[in-house]
Amino acid sequence: MVDAQTISIVFAGLSIAASIAYYASVLRNANKTQQQALETRQAQLFMQSYRETSTAELQTLAFKIMKWEWTDYADFKEKYVEDPTKFGEWASLMIYLNGLGIMLEEKYIDSELLFKMDQDGTAPLRWWFKFESVIKEMRTVENNPGIFKYFEYYVEEMIRLRKLNGLSTKWSTEQARYLEE
Repeated sequence: MVDAQTISIVFAGLSIAASIAYYASVLRNANKTQQQALETRQAQLFMQSYRETSTAELQTLAFKIMKWEWTDYADFKEKYVEDPTKFGEWASLMIYLNGLGIMLEEKYIDSELLFKMDQDGTAPLRWWFKFESVIKEMRTVENNPGIFKYFEYYVEEMIRLRKLNGLSTKWSTEQARYLEE
């Protein structure tokens, strides 16, 4: 026959098992909720970035800046850095691209999403190849090796994805033909 002590032990065991199952269920739901919140935030950051990229203002500015020409860093500095308006235009674009690199490195935005947003990564490559020599010389002249380093990270990630997808990682003058008037 089963005595009261055995019944209370079995009941206590069942209570503990039920408590563990309930706690595991609560943790699983909390993790799901946290993951959904993270995905929602990432989607919001992506859409905010996408909206910024797709504005007529940014596209017009980008088209204008892409036509800039210079012979070396000194020439670039004289033409564009010493002119506050032009430097402001260029800096705003570079800071935007650097910001995307920061969000990418911090994993706030998925690299595959940016790859798709930037037409298979061509947008950052185009900008990097246009301004790479200027940025690298600026790092030396300003004694600041971190200038636009996250933009460079962004470009490296897009190059990695382009290679992974069997796409070219070079930007040729032929690809820049749309800039000609």
